[in-house]
Amino acid sequence: MKRNLAGVIGIALLVVSCGPSPQRPHNDPHVAAAALFTQRYANSRLSEWKVRASAAGADCGVLLVETSVIMEDSMVAAMHYGAGAYNVYDGGVQRFCRDRHFRGVAYKDSSGRVWTYDKVTVGEAETLKPCR
Repeated sequence: MKRNLAGVIGIALLVVSCGPSPQRPHNDPHVAAAALFTQRYANSRLSEWKVRASAAGADCGVLLVETSVIMEDSMVAAMHYGAGAYNVYDGGVQRFCRDRHFRGVAYKDSSGRVWTYDKVTVGEAETLKPCR
């Protein structure tokens, strides 16, 4: 009986150790897309804003875009739609999200203000946690 119990415990430990771990990178393609987004902005004319993106939400389907500057509505809209100098990704953040199959975008500036687009509510955006 002790031998069976030891075997069951051993198998259980093996299964647990193979599960997701906070130290392992997340396999969701949205996480990789968010890293690409961050890199692209780090090498753009908006690099001083320290734009960081992460996949967020229970489904990792929200692109959470955070900046180190205080934003205005017009700045967020220009980034989202890719207007003028804010067009870092051809077609704006909206197109990036569509191309990478995000369901929506939440922008958060350094003051903590939040803007949402597409299928993200303000309530959800205020509680988003990045996927890791």
